[in-house]
Amino acid sequence: MRDIRLSSLFAAALFAALPLAAGGLPARAAAPDEVLKCLGVTDDAARLACYDRAVPALRQAPPMAAALPPAPPPPVVAASPQQAFGAERLSSKERGIEEVAEITATLVSFQQAGYERYTFTLDNGQVWTQTVARSLSNLRAGRSLRIEKGMVGSYNMVIDGVSGLIKVRRVK
Repeated sequence: MRDIRLSSLFAAALFAALPLAAGGLPARAAAPDEVLKCLGVTDDAARLACYDRAVPALRQAPPMAAALPPAPPPPVVAASPQQAFGAERLSSKERGIEEVAEITATLVSFQQAGYERYTFTLDNGQVWTQTVARSLSNLRAGRSLRIEKGMVGSYNMVIDGVSGLIKVRRVK
């Protein structure tokens, strides 16, 4: 029973590799058919002889590299992991970047964007907006801040000298 499983696995693996090795099935359709016929042979010696007859035709296939399409260009990577922090909320472009748990920055400016809501511009060029309204006392430009990942894709901002955390999302 074990021999039948091994020979079936060998034939399945060989058959799975045929499209890659053959570079196209129409020109070599006879070779896979011969290999598949070997699956039905129950006698070990006869099955081995069948494979010995079928496999040489597969070896005459063109090299695998000639059949493969050219590799895609490498993904565009942001200037730094800190610069890319929160960018996954902006678009679904390629993200071949290192994962960052939090960033630190300096608050360059802020503007009121509604009742008890602000938009924050950071020294690294990122712009974040408040998502949950709350009053912010002691808010001043030049203060250090930290933005960390929250739950369910949210972000939390903590500004030195301002009590509590501020729920934010990146807009630029």
